[in-house]
Amino acid sequence: MVGVLSSQGLSSWPTIAGPLHCRFYALPFYFLGPVLGYNIITAEALNLFYYVVVLILIYLLGKEVFSARTGLIATIAIGLWPSFLLHSTQLLRDSLSTAFVLALILLLTFVLKRKLSYRSVLWMSIVSLLLIILFWLARGNIWNIVIISLGIAGLLLALRMIVERRLLFANVLLFVVIFGAALFVPSRIESTSLQGMKPPVAIFAISPESRTYKNGFWTRLLTQVRARREGFRVYTSTVSNLDSEVTFNSTWDVIKYLPRATVIGFFAPFPRLWFEAGTVGRAGRLLAGSETLIMYLLYVPMVIGAWRNRSNLGMWLLLLVGSVSLIVLGLVVVNVGALFRLRYAFWILLILIGVEGVRKEKIH
Repeated sequence: MVGVLSSQGLSSWPTIAGPLHCRFYALPFYFLGPVLGYNIITAEALNLFYYVVVLILIYLLGKEVFSARTGLIATIAIGLWPSFLLHSTQLLRDSLSTAFVLALILLLTFVLKRKLSYRSVLWMSIVSLLLIILFWLARGNIWNIVIISLGIAGLLLALRMIVERRLLFANVLLFVVIFGAALFVPSRIESTSLQGMKPPVAIFAISPESRTYKNGFWTRLLTQVRARREGFRVYTSTVSNLDSEVTFNSTWDVIKYLPRATVIGFFAPFPRLWFEAGTVGRAGRLLAGSETLIMYLLYVPMVIGAWRNRSNLGMWLLLLVGSVSLIVLGLVVVNVGALFRLRYAFWILLILIGVEGVRKEKIH
């Protein structure tokens, strides 16, 4: 990519073939490579930007839903989360997609918590459209989770208007813009993917790909769930796989597996794996195990925080989106290493509630 930019100029950047996150990484290599060399250090300028953006979004989300203090404590805790800190230094798209998830949830929180003006809706609509486009390009393979999250937000917004007995025109308008973009962007833009992999298909979105299936909606959804699950079997580190022999041949197979998927999504890797040697030794397993143990302990104050904030629609958005997303990941991701990376954005939502629970418990 740097070679293309060097020969054809920066104007060729939008048309370079490759995943969006790789195209973003090409820029620091293009500008800083001649000075720092073509190594991992050159990529850290962009990784640092992603890291700071994620932390800012965590603080803003915590402040909007709970308080500035909760947002600050959660930001520090997540910023020092060992594996998250280590993964944020690598050439991965997870930091970018995590930022997109948090930005989308923050926008939806504005819709649920505030009484928006039409002027604010105008600029927030522009930001939303840009976010949806970039999100689809970067992480089209989790687009169904995006649609589910929007569905949850829509139900909570309707509940707010019923309770308050008023129609929030501006809030509804912004939500319609975000939801409409999420449905129609996949039909206009092809999501980028890794070399050798087919572009993602958004079953819940309105796109030509989703209409090419001859079967019904549930059959299409089952086909995609099975395909996603099959895709994670290509990981060479099979020692980190869970239930890789399980296949879904019917809707009933999926329903029967949901309890197990819930356990995997919330609690994997299980204690048995914490002390075994992985492909790179025991250190990584012990680190993952210690972090998982912290999450086990944090689930208790999370329940307390959820109960004490049960009238807070923003809390319900974090709880439902985080929980449903973990269950979906447990359903399709058979490799625990991949699950750990994909889970960060949704763990963050639950950690915010847990921090609020711990803080309230300490105060009382």
